[in-house]
Amino acid sequence: MARPKKSIAKTTSNYLSRIEVDLQSNQSKLNMVLGALIVLVVGILVFNYFNKPKSDLGPAQSTEAGQDVSPENLPGKYTVKETDTLFRVADKYYKDGYKYTEIAKANNISDPNNIEAGQVLDIPKLESSVAPSASETPAATVSPSPTEKWGSKITENTYTVTEGDWLSTIAGRAYGDIYAYQKIADANKITNPDLIEPGQVLTIPR
Repeated sequence: MARPKKSIAKTTSNYLSRIEVDLQSNQSKLNMVLGALIVLVVGILVFNYFNKPKSDLGPAQSTEAGQDVSPENLPGKYTVKETDTLFRVADKYYKDGYKYTEIAKANNISDPNNIEAGQVLDIPKLESSVAPSASETPAATVSPSPTEKWGSKITENTYTVTEGDWLSTIAGRAYGDIYAYQKIADANKITNPDLIEPGQVLTIPR
């Protein structure tokens, strides 16, 4: 005997309704799982952010340490630049390039011509010079001649470089003018006046 059409339609409708309910239930469970995962990920990110080491917060904290000391705040540190010489550094801090020996002494530098860009130097604070006492003999207070204060006077037409020489001091000894070093550099085809070596024989133009 054939089942009535209404009964078949009702059964089909109930079946579809049940499938729809199941789908909605599964969708709800999926949404809950996804929501829980999102909350977990956000929680991990927040935890990592607040527990990040201070050193990871950026380079701002280390910038102070890399600054060069100012001449008014000696003693301190100075980072050598590409075109620097100890003479220039001393002139910057003491207004006297010939006090480069004080910087060399403070940093145990045996060869003043050998400093490199990026090298960190200790710049000492120098004591003010004390005026000579009245009991000192006049000979002790006589100032050296312009050439002698850089070393013995150079009178020859050639000069052999020795340890600790600078082209500027050689010019001072030869001409009484440290800024005449370019004359010697040109005569000897020296492109970098800061680079001379012990034993090198220089022509001293007159």
